[in-house]
Amino acid sequence: MKSSKLQVSLKILVSIFFLFLLLRKTDFRSSMEALKNCHLPLAAAAVTLTVMLASGLALRLFILVRKQAIPGNITYPSLLKLTMVGIFFNNFLPTGAGGDIAKVFFLVKGEEKKLLVGSSVLVDRFLGAFSIMAMGTLSSWITPGIPLRHKMIISVIMLFLLFVLFFFANKKPAFIFYSGAKKLMPEKATMKLRMIYNVFASYFSAGKALAYALGTSFIVQSLSIFANYLIGLSLAGGQAEGVPLSIFFTYVPLIWASTLIPSLGGLGIREFTYMYFFSAHMGEEKAVALSILILSAIIIQSIIGGIILLFLKIPGRKASSNCAGNQR
Repeated sequence: MKSSKLQVSLKILVSIFFLFLLLRKTDFRSSMEALKNCHLPLAAAAVTLTVMLASGLALRLFILVRKQAIPGNITYPSLLKLTMVGIFFNNFLPTGAGGDIAKVFFLVKGEEKKLLVGSSVLVDRFLGAFSIMAMGTLSSWITPGIPLRHKMIISVIMLFLLFVLFFFANKKPAFIFYSGAKKLMPEKATMKLRMIYNVFASYFSAGKALAYALGTSFIVQSLSIFANYLIGLSLAGGQAEGVPLSIFFTYVPLIWASTLIPSLGGLGIREFTYMYFFSAHMGEEKAVALSILILSAIIIQSIIGGIILLFLKIPGRKASSNCAGNQR
């Protein structure tokens, strides 16, 4: 209990620290002025698009869950509600994994195959990371003027994700690892390890379902980055000579990766990294204004998720025969 409180306190302190750095390094009044002078219709359209992209995230999870479920036992609307609730927990709880924990909780409620169902959330998160980092890596190497250290950071992250994909999609390296683990671990532990691997591997060998989910992820992440770009244009008065789109495809993935640092739902870290990466391209005041508009979209999503949570019902199992396939 004490360690849990300590972790929460540290995450809150991390967010406060980065917010302090942000306020210390920028003129907040100038950022407010940049917000007042933005092209409001374009900014509103971009924020609306960002909020609506939750529907695409729900579709990606829907594809994964239906692959492991008996057809007809789950619906897309229920997954959309759960996605919004996950966003609420992710941004209003002092933990970066709050949204995923909430999704797993509601997914496995009354489910016999809890590991199989709950693992879909982790695979869903992986596909999101894989797609956005793949685009970021490509963009970083073809966009002129990107510092080498930024290219290397995003490339290392991408190589790690490729290793994870290869590990679960190809059983040969996993077999080598398992053979070594058998010699060092108790039999029960190795059997559990093998069961966990087989569950996750079932998603990565899903063929068309995996391809559809990954394709959906690329589309959703591309639209998310494009929404950032539109907000950047709105801060430039709607003029096309603003920051190039390729810059957003390079740095938004890095900002996304930075929010994985333990904090209060990425608060502080997200805003600081927007300022850090975009200030050279649009000025500190507009970079901070960009982060504020992105934060407003996140808050809107979270409020919608909180409202849905008030009326969310956890569907029960009518019969034991339905337990194996129900997912959300």
